Amino acid sequence: MAGRLSINESLWVCGGRRVQEILYPRAETAALRARGARVFPLDESKGENGIEELRRLLWNSDVHVVLMWLYPYQIKSLYPILRERKNFSIVLDDWWFCPPWFTREAEHIIFRFYNGIAVRTGLAPFVTTEPPWLGNPDNTLSSLYGKSAALLRLPALAAWPFVDAFKWVQRQREAIRPGRLLYMPLPVIPESLPLKGEKVEYDFSLTGSTVGVWLMRDAYASFKHTFANLYCDRQRLLNLIVPFDGNPFRVYDWRRQPGGQSPKSWDDYTRITRQSRYVISTGGLHNAGLPKYLEYACLGVPMIGSKTPFEFPWLDDCLFEMDAMRLNSGNIKPLLDEAIERWPVLQANCLKWRDQLFKQHDTYRLWDMLQSQADGQPIPPEYLRAGVGKTPRA
Repeated sequence: MAGRLSINESLWVCGGRRVQEILYPRAETAALRARGARVFPLDESKGENGIEELRRLLWNSDVHVVLMWLYPYQIKSLYPILRERKNFSIVLDDWWFCPPWFTREAEHIIFRFYNGIAVRTGLAPFVTTEPPWLGNPDNTLSSLYGKSAALLRLPALAAWPFVDAFKWVQRQREAIRPGRLLYMPLPVIPESLPLKGEKVEYDFSLTGSTVGVWLMRDAYASFKHTFANLYCDRQRLLNLIVPFDGNPFRVYDWRRQPGGQSPKSWDDYTRITRQSRYVISTGGLHNAGLPKYLEYACLGVPMIGSKTPFEFPWLDDCLFEMDAMRLNSGNIKPLLDEAIERWPVLQANCLKWRDQLFKQHDTYRLWDMLQSQADGQPIPPEYLRAGVGKTPRA
């Protein structure tokens, strides 16, 4: 049936390089193939030949296509193929920078982060705390993209009212049918998160980025936030903690390490995490249910930062909540002392939840959950906070 999402019968078009190089795409495509689904890796090295190969494959076929693990420019390259054919769905993680034609025309939009569903159904705005209009990148924007984003922040603000007026028109053209909005969080790969007897070296650590800047393409993400640092809450929290390094706490701040780069390898990332009492973790000012929450908990390390408003109800047991945007140098120290006192309980909670999270976020189980949603079933309650996900399925 054209438009019906059947995981096993659909053709899954994925970014070839991402599948080869990144853990999550590799695990998910392996599970798809084990289910008997067809996976088409879009090979960048083939250039236009790769697009033409896909075009020939779809030319005389009515198979439902699902786009997954593609960069925006790769998604846009598929527009000539899907423009008239359509009959496709799309899986989105950072959904706010997806080209809007694809979210408007997709049969189903499959969100990794529930904030995408919350924004489209009016449950919450995209950003709940406004970022600074101009931010300090902490010298971490070393890439060409990062430098360009910093330079273009002011022009983006100047263009914001005009672009948002056009986005309003785009929203009127996108029919919000809750039944086409599906949720599938990222999996947890147990063998990638081993428990080891590391000696605790740090009281508070940062192993993630302090800068998150994007071009806001989606009709439901205001252009005002284009190239704004939506991870400035992490940056602010770390900046408030660092002055206490050596008196009385021990702090790991990758920005002060040689080269000023976050852990390069997965092994370094997991090792430094295990060597920490707490790791800083937030979903950014856009409240995304990021996989780092799961990774940290499954490594047996509690978090300090902000909770997710939609996903991960178990997080209440594993995170010491601190709102970085409401703290200052005069009121943070007592909270850090309290966090250290509570650490043994929160660490035990992480270890208690570890096996359950492995089960809930097993790759195969998540594919089954997605299929049940496509067939009209609700999201199982263990994945969402109480009261979330009650939107009618019609």
